[in-house]
Amino acid sequence: MDMTTLSGDALLQALTQAKEETKSGLCDVFTAKLERLAAFIRTYDLSPTQSADLLEQEAEVMRSGQRGDF
Repeated sequence: MDMTTLSGDALLQALTQAKEETKSGLCDVFTAKLERLAAFIRTYDLSPTQSADLLEQEAEVMRSGQRGDF
């Protein structure tokens, strides 16, 4: 699709589709991350406090844009 020839409606539709695909992709990424964290918590039998600390650490890694693999 040639983006330079899109009409206003077609451009809006393309942007809406891109937005939905981005949201879906992000959902997949975050869901997978949560599943890995849950598995880690169970595997190492973390206490509630340890689990909360892990979640806070992972949030900070995500916020800072670093790649975190506990």
